Amino acid sequence: MKRFLRLLVALVILIALLFGVAWIPVRDARDAWLAGRNSVAIGIAEQWSKFHLWQRQYHQIFALAFLSMGNEAAARPHLASIGAVWFPAVAKEDVARRLFAIGNDAAFLEYDAASRDRRESPSVALYRAAAQAEANHLDEAEKTLRSIDASRVDSQKYAALHTSIEQRKSGAVPFVFDRSDRPIAIYRQGTNEVAATDSDFDALIDRQAGELTVGARLPQLGSNATIATTLDPAVQKAAIAALNGYRGSLVAIDPRTNEILAVASARGKGSLANLALEQQYEPGSVIKVLTGLNALSSGVDVNSMFPYICKGDLMIDGRRFGDWVPQGHGRLANMDEALAVSCNIFFADVGLRLQRDRLQRFMNAAGFDAQANLGLFQVPLGKTQAGVFNNFETASFAIGLQHETIDTIHLAMLASMVANRGVLTTPRLLRQRRSILGEVVAVGPAQGRTRVATAAAAERMIAAMQEVINSPRGTGRRATVEGLTIAMKTGTAGERSSGLEAIIMAFAPVESPKIAFGLIAEDAGPAEFAGAKIARDFLEGATIHK
Repeated sequence: MKRFLRLLVALVILIALLFGVAWIPVRDARDAWLAGRNSVAIGIAEQWSKFHLWQRQYHQIFALAFLSMGNEAAARPHLASIGAVWFPAVAKEDVARRLFAIGNDAAFLEYDAASRDRRESPSVALYRAAAQAEANHLDEAEKTLRSIDASRVDSQKYAALHTSIEQRKSGAVPFVFDRSDRPIAIYRQGTNEVAATDSDFDALIDRQAGELTVGARLPQLGSNATIATTLDPAVQKAAIAALNGYRGSLVAIDPRTNEILAVASARGKGSLANLALEQQYEPGSVIKVLTGLNALSSGVDVNSMFPYICKGDLMIDGRRFGDWVPQGHGRLANMDEALAVSCNIFFADVGLRLQRDRLQRFMNAAGFDAQANLGLFQVPLGKTQAGVFNNFETASFAIGLQHETIDTIHLAMLASMVANRGVLTTPRLLRQRRSILGEVVAVGPAQGRTRVATAAAAERMIAAMQEVINSPRGTGRRATVEGLTIAMKTGTAGERSSGLEAIIMAFAPVESPKIAFGLIAEDAGPAEFAGAKIARDFLEGATIHK
């Protein structure tokens, strides 16, 4: 008998060890799924399920991985084989948390209907009610919520869900929020559309305004999690007011954090459009800031070029390259004066010394021909165009004509780069996304940083950008704001016959920057007039110096 008992104990231990060892791949498949590696989880399950141990658990893994991938047909036979599980591969609460985190609440309802944990956490019912509410089954959601003992679940999640159900019963829920968590857009379940609650944000929200809008990207973004942004409604309002009837856009960034404070597009006399993110323009003279930074950072002896005599033209390869002032700017004492008057001839000459390849490399380092991930979508930045093959075209490239385009968000990024003394940072628009239970399920992407220019070169260029404002001949002198130090560069581009664009990049206060911005106003004429006024009105309206 003792021998039999010993054999029985040994057998039990052996079986336990067998099942324990067999659990290791179940655990690995579970961990892979929880980490979002669905294909890896499926591969592990396919390899080990053929040994017919922990079958229900492998069906769980298969079902969850396929549901996460959006392959409901592949998930169904596995869902039908789960049933009640004593030792689930993934506890249902963890299943809910993961599926909610990826915005697939509907998949949780499918999984929930097909499986039952014999020991279910009270929180599972909370997720069940949340998923029912997301599916717009509001009566079921209310019934489930009433069945929950509120003392046994997270009180904040319970309250958030209760509020959301009540809001959904009215037909709309707050969906997009500003930096103070005030709603700027709602989601309407009945029509599956997003609408701005503040008209200042129409061009960023309304799908009719373009592809890079919350409304147009709703299928990719999903409506299950709210969107908290970095946008400041006061700065946005100041931008819209400053544009004052012009068709154009203004993007403002806080250089301290590189958070986007405003993405403003004014329709003027045209149709609604998200001009700030989707419209490219010839940049004109704002590119002279990059050409100057390039020269100062790469060892070109700029000092030896002064005093520089601008006669209004420069002969390049036997062709006349003209300045925007036909008679020329005369004697220029230094870089400050050259930038203040925006001398085409001087900066074209600098471009010839840098040459095409070095200009192109610097432009690419400054973001041209790239995109920026704002968390809600990828936005294109400025673009360079092929065809720069001789000295004359290189000179045009160096002053922002014919061979490059830019959008307003990129202008603001460049302004912030100079404010940060040569460091270009991907701006941040998305703060976080929260589920219907108030859980943070996503945050904005990491902000990439690239040193574009040396700090010394940036300081030198900042001094010159201040003269654009302070010099009696400065093209930005009409943008002066009493009590505020400003670094600015103006640009004018486009065809005079079809209307000129006023283009400006600036930041302030110079000694401790709080705001950097780019603006483009269509048909506004030379930037030193209407463009400078828009910049001044914006800075006064944003009240950053008070």
